[in-house]
Amino acid sequence: MHINPNYLTKLKRILIPFIIVAWATLLLLVFLRWWLFLGKFPIMELDEDIWQFWIPVIAPWIPILIWLKPRFDRLEYKAGKDKGSWQMQCVAWVSMAAMLIPSQFLLTTATGELLEVKNVKEIHKHDRVRYYRVKEFAVHKFIGGVHYSFRALGRFKQDLHMDIYFVNPILTHKKQALTMTPRCWYGVAFHKQISNLLSQREKEQRFRTFFNECTTKMHQYDFYTVDHFENKPASYDRSNFRIAVQNALRKPVNNDFIILEPKKEPAEMRNGHKLAWTLGGFVFGITLFMLVLIRPRLPSDPQETLS
Repeated sequence: MHINPNYLTKLKRILIPFIIVAWATLLLLVFLRWWLFLGKFPIMELDEDIWQFWIPVIAPWIPILIWLKPRFDRLEYKAGKDKGSWQMQCVAWVSMAAMLIPSQFLLTTATGELLEVKNVKEIHKHDRVRYYRVKEFAVHKFIGGVHYSFRALGRFKQDLHMDIYFVNPILTHKKQALTMTPRCWYGVAFHKQISNLLSQREKEQRFRTFFNECTTKMHQYDFYTVDHFENKPASYDRSNFRIAVQNALRKPVNNDFIILEPKKEPAEMRNGHKLAWTLGGFVFGITLFMLVLIRPRLPSDPQETLS
């Protein structure tokens, strides 16, 4: 099998630097997040949504513009230098984002500690962790709060995301008397996406139907079939859960309040296939680069050879 030596040179001068830049960026983001936000004593707090999506989407542009763009600019493209180089930058961005996003989700679950406690009172006796397995608890079904929110997402704001959050106090046992404000709350969230291009009347009808469906589900909800709980970190969901708690108590809440979201799958399976998705994103990026490097040509001037 004969492979064009010019093509091999392009792989050496473009693909290998991309691999180095991609993995260096991934490892740097993992280290920074672990050091600043996920360690035993986090230095600061930032919404998890930002780390799991926005930073992996934005961060690749820094190394791409610094280290990869100059190499892309040296290739010769039929569409012209500017357009060809921009297309290569987009390929690098898509490839790196496909790695970084699942890697951040993996970091979230892999670094989360699981603590088993007898009841929710014991939670406050320990340093807070990401996951709890509570042996004995009861849910006060007749005290609760609800909050709903809307987000228009998509490149052209064409998708409307509707989120409804329900919370109920978690007690140590069913006969416990509420003599003080409960600090641990059971949180259940429902999400639905509709078109934001619908008329206002149609969107309101869709929401009312969705809200009624969620309310019916909560009346029938099985609070006790749960393997473990996730202590909601700083995130869009936690902010809305806290508003639901505020609606129930009719007063502000602070970091003393813990929102526990039930997880029915075994805690040992919480990493799922995130590592496979991360490696799959890397393989996807390599394959994409091998394809797009077929058409650009090496500089004809020896002085312009890729370095």
